[in-house]
Amino acid sequence: MNFERYARLIRLSGVGEEGFEKVRKAKIALVGCGTLGCAYAQNLLRMGIGHLRLIDRDIVEEHNLTTQILFDEEDARQVYPKAIAAKKHLRAINANCEIQVHPAELNWKNAEELLSGVDLILDATDNFETRFLINDFSLKFNLPWIYTGVVGYLGLCLAVAPGSTACLRCLMDKPPEAGTLPTCETVGVWAPAAQATAAAGLTEALKLLLGKEPESILSEIDLESGRWRKVKVKRQPDCPACVSRHFDYLEGRTSSQATQVCGRNMVHLSPEREMDINLLDVAKGLPDSLEVAVSESLLWLRASEAEIYLFPDGRAFVKGVSDPNRARTIYNRYFSS
Repeated sequence: MNFERYARLIRLSGVGEEGFEKVRKAKIALVGCGTLGCAYAQNLLRMGIGHLRLIDRDIVEEHNLTTQILFDEEDARQVYPKAIAAKKHLRAINANCEIQVHPAELNWKNAEELLSGVDLILDATDNFETRFLINDFSLKFNLPWIYTGVVGYLGLCLAVAPGSTACLRCLMDKPPEAGTLPTCETVGVWAPAAQATAAAGLTEALKLLLGKEPESILSEIDLESGRWRKVKVKRQPDCPACVSRHFDYLEGRTSSQATQVCGRNMVHLSPEREMDINLLDVAKGLPDSLEVAVSESLLWLRASEAEIYLFPDGRAFVKGVSDPNRARTIYNRYFSS
């Protein structure tokens, strides 16, 4: 190990060589490889994290290149799953980090498999249902996590340490209703705001890895106005998650099968049962009239009404529609459900 490479991190107050050893041995799960996730991943590799687990359900498209700093035009041309493309670029930053990739949707069925065995979870997702699932997992298995979100010029960050701080459901009892909050589709996203938010999240992560007690504070970073506001989040005595220990999201009582994807005319479909599809075999059975491209990790199909991206686990993106029911109909036209 070349400690000189990390000298500037080691010299930071409260870190030192002993603290760096904790960083080097840490195992972190990063959920989401979009605008926030790219900023997180690159910094984690540069600070010497020993093990990084990447979880993302999405694919690289051209519009991602404006804000998602790990990806390039070749990734978009090849329509790589984001987790796989991210690993390819991260290898060139730090070969000493062990990187696991899961190009999959995190849901209540696979949460224990995908999130177990790490020291910390970083949230870089784009929807509250997944965040509430992470919150449940964190509380049930006593695992800290960092909630972060960004939209427009605004970023939010909250460290959750079970037993010590408030949890996400202390902040909000349930996910906001669709259409009640701005999204990247309605107001856009400013990449530097994601980088500033990731910086706040990484600082909280470093404190947790070093064994410091986190504060139960929600940071609100507004780059448009230049304000950084901190709000004390109190642990609610009637919180259904951290007090009553009702893990509704982890136990699948609130999961959905189809969701509209933020920022695009696209729907994400989840299979009703666990699948293991041989995409090459599926491609052979499709009509010759369809435009199809296939690899072991992704099948792309262009039909007259939409494009479909099919993954080996049975998940699919249907591009060109915004209605989940319409997307399911198109999917079923070409693939059995």
